[in-house]
Amino acid sequence: MNPCLSAEEPDETVTVPLSGQLETSIHRFGQASQRILWFSTPATQAADFNLAKQLAAYDLEIWLTSLEAIPKKPATHQTPQRLSPTALAELIQASLPSQAKHPLFIFSIGDSAKATLEGLNTWQETHGHAPALTGQLTGLVLAYPHLQLNPSKPKSTKRIEATYPFKLPIYVFQTTEKSKLKGMEALVTALEQGGNTVYSELLNDTTEGFLQGQAHSEEELLQLSVFPAQLAQAVATLAKPSLKPQPQITNGNESPLQAHPTQSLAPELRLPDLAGKIQDLKDYRGKVVLLNFWATWCPPCIKEIPSLNNLQSQFSKDEFVVLSVDVGEELKEIKTFLEHVPADYPVLVDTTSSLIEPWQLQAFPSTYLLDRQGRLRYQYFGGLEWDEPQLIKFIEQNLGIMAK
Repeated sequence: MNPCLSAEEPDETVTVPLSGQLETSIHRFGQASQRILWFSTPATQAADFNLAKQLAAYDLEIWLTSLEAIPKKPATHQTPQRLSPTALAELIQASLPSQAKHPLFIFSIGDSAKATLEGLNTWQETHGHAPALTGQLTGLVLAYPHLQLNPSKPKSTKRIEATYPFKLPIYVFQTTEKSKLKGMEALVTALEQGGNTVYSELLNDTTEGFLQGQAHSEEELLQLSVFPAQLAQAVATLAKPSLKPQPQITNGNESPLQAHPTQSLAPELRLPDLAGKIQDLKDYRGKVVLLNFWATWCPPCIKEIPSLNNLQSQFSKDEFVVLSVDVGEELKEIKTFLEHVPADYPVLVDTTSSLIEPWQLQAFPSTYLLDRQGRLRYQYFGGLEWDEPQLIKFIEQNLGIMAK
């Protein structure tokens, strides 16, 4: 962990009694109708507190708690004890919102995933007969989880736990380390065998630990800055059980783009470009459109502009168009910025942020691929290198156009 990292303070900390004469603390960040119970470890507390504070800014209520507890009885030395699945199930039960219509999501990172799944399984075995309770538990989010595929072979390099039949929607974030990408397909398959709907998303240019104070490279720091928006989008996806699963990413030769859940016609979009001319998205029908929402203050947005330029150059403008929308900034400010970082494609201006609601924007950059009929086909939240060969191949194969 970064030794200079100082932790944010929670809005409230409460002590929760557990069986076995133990007690632990829950730290609350934010106050909202959607609650996330995050099982953490003491070793990463400072970084976790900071991330929890950022997540709360996305209208999420974060309940951060440890996988360890201490004895209730006063003692000179209170040695923390690892929580059993039964104790974790008690924490899940204690974290359910008092209003039945408010959902609870569970979140864990890395090594915490195994204990989290064991606790969740115990909770479901205890409360599975109570639909009102199980209905409140809406989904599970895992970030680069450490799980075993075959517990009888602890030395196996495949780190996927035998699945539990949660029958929950699950969202998995995975780093792009080659060794982790190889296990992604097996992870998704194992989770689906438990009757779970599984969504997956790659965290580009990252290694394990970057969410917990170990982000070192510029790329990891950029990804860290957009992760709260990505997690908020994941929660929104899990909250809609009618959504179809997004295509899973299994190796470095496939695209990180996700199938858009609706596959419907895009919302209306009529905005001025930098010259003041009104551009209507409908006028681009007949072409494949990459629509990119961004802002000049957003580092990942800036980083991907050169690759968007290169992507446009790979295709005829009669077949494929990159179209971007700057959200919430003044025309003069945008023009000044583009003098230093030029965009070789149309830039539209949404000074009043009028598209945030109809397009349900929760992260910058947010990018959508539209087919020739104007339907939302694919989406991605966060920055990408858009001129990577596998992305170009994916666009060709799935949207019916050919690069030059």
